[in-house]
Amino acid sequence: MTRSPARATPEIHSRSLATPGSLAHAALSEGTEIALPSAAALDPLGLPPPRAARLGPEVFGTSGPETRSRLEAVLRGEGYFVSTGHQPVLLLGPFYVIYKTLTAISLAAHLERILERPVVPLFWIAADDHDWAEVGRTTLLDREDAARTLTLSVPEGSDRRSVGSHGLSPSMMSILDEIGEILPISEFTPGYMKLIRDAYSEQATVSQAFARLLHAILGDRGYAWVDSAQPALGRAAVPLYRRMLADWGAVLEAGDLGARRVMESGFEAPIAEIDGALPLFFDDGGGRRRLRREGESFRAAPSGPGGSMGTWRDRLETSPARFSPNVASRPVLESWLLPVAATVLGPGEIAYWSQLPPLFEALEVPIPSVQPRTAWTLIEPRIRRILDRTGVSARELAEGAEPAVAWLTREARPENLERALRQLRERTESGLEEVEQVVGEQVPGLRAAVGKTRRGMLGAAAELSRQVDRETRRRLDIRLGQVRRAADNLFPGKRPQERTLSPLPFLCRYGPELLDRLERETDRRVASSLAPPGTGG
Repeated sequence: MTRSPARATPEIHSRSLATPGSLAHAALSEGTEIALPSAAALDPLGLPPPRAARLGPEVFGTSGPETRSRLEAVLRGEGYFVSTGHQPVLLLGPFYVIYKTLTAISLAAHLERILERPVVPLFWIAADDHDWAEVGRTTLLDREDAARTLTLSVPEGSDRRSVGSHGLSPSMMSILDEIGEILPISEFTPGYMKLIRDAYSEQATVSQAFARLLHAILGDRGYAWVDSAQPALGRAAVPLYRRMLADWGAVLEAGDLGARRVMESGFEAPIAEIDGALPLFFDDGGGRRRLRREGESFRAAPSGPGGSMGTWRDRLETSPARFSPNVASRPVLESWLLPVAATVLGPGEIAYWSQLPPLFEALEVPIPSVQPRTAWTLIEPRIRRILDRTGVSARELAEGAEPAVAWLTREARPENLERALRQLRERTESGLEEVEQVVGEQVPGLRAAVGKTRRGMLGAAAELSRQVDRETRRRLDIRLGQVRRAADNLFPGKRPQERTLSPLPFLCRYGPELLDRLERETDRRVASSLAPPGTGG
């Protein structure tokens, strides 16, 4: 992607990832019962020695030849991975997918220096997920800063089938025609549109298109990826799945224990435990179904095939691609297959990982250290101008535009009129109190009439106040519209920008230099998080 001369670019502001009092915050805090091992406290002496991976290099993609060489060394047992991942979301999904990847790249580089061994950042594409509602949608800001959500139609009969292995149908491809009408017009836009069209070709699967676009946008930043929909990965997972079937009692107990620890710490367990359900799916042709115990046998609940332990072992050996992990066992599978030293997680992932240590322990898989991903808010130059003109801060828009609109409206009301309305309300209240007192003493039968009069007079005063607001808003229409535009950019739908908006409009407007800046800021944050206390790092 060609770079242009220097131009005004967004401010990059760090934001807190885990809200104090949340489960994710407790899991990242030292000394809590559900604290996860921290990458910042990773002790090279306590790290399990490198081991050979259970996957060959042919199942991985890499961003360049040097990464391929380092990947092969790690797979031979000479180093480690720093993992992160996501479902193969349409057009990369929200901005935080990029933030997770850049955090993993940075953390791997720092750990490589600390451990003096190759450490490769790895993106695990969770192609076995069947949540089409999440995977098949993306939200982009259009040229007027309005959020536009694009949605893939679910292939018929596939609403509970793994999404990643589905090919891109012509109906899916039609969504690309809408993108050109949404993305901002700049010298960068044609280049990014070409990357999108090359990635989302009709020969690609959903997960292949995701991997291609991620690579095309990030370029060679020294990372690898693996698509969980590959048959080779399913075959490699068989021994772990076989153990889950054989030790089903210990696996179920570990799930219960993890949920209980979270609840005893005062939180709701994020992974709902289903009585007798293993953390394992079986695709019976109609969809992915959880294996549930029925006495001494199991069934792909609720309506799938059943059978004895021997029957399920036979299915596992003959059709491994039909089996896949759930949200609890996927991290365990990743660390069982690969030597993962640390993993980069978002707040929702950190929350459910707090429930997983007993499952790692039950299956004798070392749990990786956890590094929270970086979190950013981008304030574009035109949004900064709106904030400066209106006197509204970005933080004040977190609950949407209306609180700021109400404040600006109050500020814009003529001061003498506001004072006169206030005095009118005060005099009305005072006069009615005097009337109520006299009526109560001398004509008590008229109390209801006085109450009705009170409501009418105060209601009329309130209506007058509302009319003043409406007239003030009319006069402020352009200014308030700008505030709403800023809110839609920074907190669309009252959610942080990074959790909703696609990076593509931002990249089209500012080009590859935006990623370079985010990479530098991410590296500074990661370095600071790993620095010993008191070093000022």
